[in-house]
Amino acid sequence: MVIGIDLGSNTIRAALMSDDYMILKSMEFIVGSARGLKEGKKLNALAKERICKALETIKNEFEFNNFAHVGVATEAFRMASDSVEFFSQIKTKFGINFKIIDGKSEAKFIELAVKTRLEKLRFSTMDLLIIDLGGASTEVAFNGHYESFKFGIVRFHNEFLTYENMQNHADEVVKDAKEFIINSNSKNIVLTSGVPTTMVALNLGLDYASYNPNLVNGQKIKFSDFDKTAKEILALDDEEASKKVGENRAVYIVGATFLLKSLLKDFKEHEFVVVDDGLREGIMIDYINKTKERK
Repeated sequence: MVIGIDLGSNTIRAALMSDDYMILKSMEFIVGSARGLKEGKKLNALAKERICKALETIKNEFEFNNFAHVGVATEAFRMASDSVEFFSQIKTKFGINFKIIDGKSEAKFIELAVKTRLEKLRFSTMDLLIIDLGGASTEVAFNGHYESFKFGIVRFHNEFLTYENMQNHADEVVKDAKEFIINSNSKNIVLTSGVPTTMVALNLGLDYASYNPNLVNGQKIKFSDFDKTAKEILALDDEEASKKVGENRAVYIVGATFLLKSLLKDFKEHEFVVVDDGLREGIMIDYINKTKERK
């Protein structure tokens, strides 16, 4: 068994996985690592506080003395100038190791997790195109080709701030990723990460507290759901939005629907399979597989 921690640009996700890839326990916290972050600048002090508070809970809830752990950090920490120093402090305070991984490695781990989940659900994994829209970067995997693009839901909001600006610039932001996706010619598109899973949850009548990945995995969304989700969230007041989609997430999810619409406008007739499993699960599966190989 292994504990996996994915410290992303908006959330931190931790889980305990058994040797047959079952999630035995999981937690997620919104930490906003990339909020207000500029390339080469320091992480926001409040974001660092939120990360440490989340890690304190994770340390108390998971048996780190009994199980190995794997911790990875992504684009926000590739961007920030003080990441190495921050992770040294975390190691001293919590005894938790984090490795900053590059975007292509991230895409490979995500692909491993998604394919493992789809195989369990008895879905086809042939010519699979996987898109993970993160907080500060977006990873795409297709048939052994892995790319990481420098846009994500928090980064997008940091740069353009208003809904009008975000709508006006979405096409330009996703241009390179869209070209990669079109050139893949895949008809089998899978969306992972918090935005598509939230869209499915809303369709199922789940809120942030009642979210259940087992109900979400393998569900499908349509292109029209991007507009539907944005309209539904914009109709909520702040309190309702926090209950439905999580604290401080509404603005990012609405912005993300603009990005996904621009990214997938050539696939309007398609349905997109949604999978909750991503980087967190991928690093644990990889660890388990490598441990088995060594035995």
